[in-house]
Amino acid sequence: MSVSDEDRREAEKTGELVSKKLMEIMDLQADIDALLRDKHPTPFGSKNWQYACIEALQRIVAMTAIQFVLFEPEGRVKGSDEFQIAAEKLVQIIIAQLKTLKTKKSDW
Repeated sequence: MSVSDEDRREAEKTGELVSKKLMEIMDLQADIDALLRDKHPTPFGSKNWQYACIEALQRIVAMTAIQFVLFEPEGRVKGSDEFQIAAEKLVQIIIAQLKTLKTKKSDW
């Protein structure tokens, strides 16, 4: 199956836009983390992920969102104990997937 040059260029443009938006989300997540964890450096943000592929960026954004929920005080939300069990498993899966994806300049 061949893809036209125009379709390929359009897909590349879309991919670049998606990457840019995911990086913006990551920077917002870093801002949120800085607000929640006063006087602690945040491990979140896009600066360490500038060479990551879209699939890696999506997983990093998802994992960060899950971790924010895990940071909530225990018992604040009904069912949070069940969420914690599922979330910890999901984070493990995401970490395993990230190990197979391009995330550094040297991976390209």
